Amino acid sequence: MRVFRQLIIQGINIVFLSLLLLLGWMLHTVKIEGNLLVIFIVFSIVTIFPLYTYYIERFYKKIIPLKYEDLYIQTVDMFLSLQSFDDIIKVIFDKVLQYIGVKSGLLIFYSHASDDYTIYYQKQQKQKVIRKAHIDKNNIIFKIIQSGDDILIKSKMDPSLHFQRSIMFEMEKLGGEIIIPIYYHDIFLGLMIIGEMKRRISRRDILMLKALASKIATVTVNSFFMHELIKNKEIEKEYELGHKVLKQFLPPDKGIIHKTQYMMIQNPDSTITCYFNIYNPDPMTSYIALCPLQANISLLSLLIPAISVLMQSYSRLGFLPDHIIKKINAVLKEKELIEENLPIMIVKKKKKQYCISRSGNCNMKVYVQKKTKVMPLNLQYAINQVNNIKKLIITSGWLPNNIGGIDEVDETIDVDRHSIPENNFMLILSEIL
Repeated sequence: MRVFRQLIIQGINIVFLSLLLLLGWMLHTVKIEGNLLVIFIVFSIVTIFPLYTYYIERFYKKIIPLKYEDLYIQTVDMFLSLQSFDDIIKVIFDKVLQYIGVKSGLLIFYSHASDDYTIYYQKQQKQKVIRKAHIDKNNIIFKIIQSGDDILIKSKMDPSLHFQRSIMFEMEKLGGEIIIPIYYHDIFLGLMIIGEMKRRISRRDILMLKALASKIATVTVNSFFMHELIKNKEIEKEYELGHKVLKQFLPPDKGIIHKTQYMMIQNPDSTITCYFNIYNPDPMTSYIALCPLQANISLLSLLIPAISVLMQSYSRLGFLPDHIIKKINAVLKEKELIEENLPIMIVKKKKKQYCISRSGNCNMKVYVQKKTKVMPLNLQYAINQVNNIKKLIITSGWLPNNIGGIDEVDETIDVDRHSIPENNFMLILSEIL
């Protein structure tokens, strides 16, 4: 019977082509050619052929309906090949509903990150999305579904039983005949709800819906991990770009200022950014600022330029270090960039005289070398002054043993930055003899 119907379709195609040939012969007989023939061909392509194709396809589907097995294979192949979340929402779910003869369905997804639900509603190729939907967590459906095998089929429930009648009532509220849970291993991701069916649900339908739920779970988890990967890459790019910009506000780790050689040593694995800068308001004077900062790159991008501008302004005015520290913290608080005072240390160097101040919450330590021995400097006052030294060392709390006895800063100090503990730093200022 199926072969006979296919022969009918082929016969109709032959008749249509014969009519076209006959029409062409008639036009040739009456000598219609040139522009008129071109107009006729264009008219046929634009109107006759599309109309014929449309009606012959409808006629084909009517007399030769797709076999159940063929439709099943097509549907399964389609959703097993899906790769993205959009494929599920825009294409696959609608095709599955068509296959099982259902007009409407729901996909409910639960977000563990935001603890809310997103509902995708599908009805006759029309879609609607409800984000942050309110769903009662005490709903009986969510209570009884504990794994991917807990499938609910309303037609198999007994309304005379109170417990099952409660489940049927909730399913009717959702417009569902079948509820398939979406699980990734033991992680609940959502529900797939199938509306009222025109025919009896088969075992093959259930297997297909379970396979689709499993595929949806896999795609959902893959999408989450891909989103996290992209987000981490964007953060890394932002972090890298931010540090490149911030470096423009900071001096090199090694250099010379007014016959004094300096070297800044930091552990490269530190999570704390140490703000370090040098300002030279005149040929004889330098201001050196140190401040450990623990903040995200966005806040650092605001703090470091702000401190740099303020330091440059106050050093040009010739303020003493303790006054500059108070002014910087006051301005940053007023601009709501900080809540508590920054732990800042500022050294003002004029020729061989050092004037040192630090904020009350600053724990940085200072060591000096006058001859051969390195000794700690007791910072008891708002302004601490020291003169005629060979070396000044500022550290965040740890002094390597190999610093003492070195007359000038050489490459050996910079050999192993990892010997500096994490989140620690050290600045060495050595007078050039």
